[in-house]
Amino acid sequence: MRIKILCPTSFDPSNQLIKLRRATTPPLSIFYLAGLTPREHHVTVVDESVQPPGFDDPLDLVAITSTTFAIKRAYQIADEFRRRKVPVAMGGIHATMLPAEALGHVDAVVLGEAEDLWPKVLSDFQQGSLQRIYRGTRRESLENLPFPRFDLLDPSKYIRLPFRKSPIIPIQTARGCPHQCDFCSVSKFWGRRLRFRPVENVVAEIRSSGADTFFFTDDNFVAHPQRTLELAEALIPLNIRYICQIDSLAHRQPEVIRAIARSGCFLAFVGFESLNKKNLTDANKVFNEPSHYSELIEVLHKQRINVYASFIMGFEHDTPESALATVDFLVNQKVSLASFFRLTPYPGTGIYDRLARDGSLLDKSWWLKRGEGLPNVVRYPQNPNTGEELSSLAMRRFFSLRSVGKRFFPLLPFKVPLLGLNWYTHRKLKRFKKATIL
Repeated sequence: MRIKILCPTSFDPSNQLIKLRRATTPPLSIFYLAGLTPREHHVTVVDESVQPPGFDDPLDLVAITSTTFAIKRAYQIADEFRRRKVPVAMGGIHATMLPAEALGHVDAVVLGEAEDLWPKVLSDFQQGSLQRIYRGTRRESLENLPFPRFDLLDPSKYIRLPFRKSPIIPIQTARGCPHQCDFCSVSKFWGRRLRFRPVENVVAEIRSSGADTFFFTDDNFVAHPQRTLELAEALIPLNIRYICQIDSLAHRQPEVIRAIARSGCFLAFVGFESLNKKNLTDANKVFNEPSHYSELIEVLHKQRINVYASFIMGFEHDTPESALATVDFLVNQKVSLASFFRLTPYPGTGIYDRLARDGSLLDKSWWLKRGEGLPNVVRYPQNPNTGEELSSLAMRRFFSLRSVGKRFFPLLPFKVPLLGLNWYTHRKLKRFKKATIL
């Protein structure tokens, strides 16, 4: 069969498709699904942010995976392929949360993890008995998972960091998160129990990829200290550089931080979310303690690991003053990168249900109106500030030339690879009246 596996792009606020000359990192899901597909089939993968969807290609089946932000475009693509008599299957976190909605646009919906479902989808399709819904159970073991088909990747479509030979290749070594933050759907999709791939399997995948720069997509790379130490030790001989995600409690594990630094970690993404304890309590992320944030940043910097700080703007207690105070904190801490996401109530999350109940959610199907002039979907009765406004304010302040100068002076060697990205973001923000927060 001729199978296309596609990850859609999204719309910007002016209802234009977001198209990039080069993206930051390829989406893992489409290459992983290609790896699950028997080699007897001819498979193409499309990351629509950097490639056209190819509606005129001769195909037997299309598989689409999508986030909530991109689901409007995913449905458009599915509708167009079906108009051309090409059947469409859809999976991913949004379709898993809202299968009835997705079934209005596709022939089959795959709920949850794909390993044990995708082969049956293909078999049923070949036999003319494709089901409408495929429900699976979470795998108890992550041993012997197939490797993503990164041989199908066009590396020219993705950025490379200075002095590195490959794009930033995503790799997953674990699934699950024990926490239940109200704004996050990770534990709902992957489960709260941590499941780990064998270290030797991870190492084999890295070697087979031929890449030298990676992004470990695990939601908390240091969640199991002993396992992280074992993995880090195995990574040292590979001479790779990598990005990972850690929680705000990692300063309690200095030996783990030293180990990931030795094994090649140069950038740690940390979900700080807010400096306001009331916001963190509302978000059910009570284990975050703002008074310890600076300690974690210091521990990471001592090991020459850059910090990518993630904050959410638009909580009930957020104001322009608190947004600017957050940026001032990051500037004083000389944080290399930051994102200021506007509070987004994803379907299936606790915060979606709570905001819908109390009337603060302006549109219960906001994802279907992406790009149609709906800049903000949350409005608190006692707080006129919107997440979009606060995110834009923080982004512009953080990536101003004054801020970049303060954060990178004196210029330390471990920060050099990220200086150019700050300059690129500064120039990008100047082109737009408002920052686009995705």
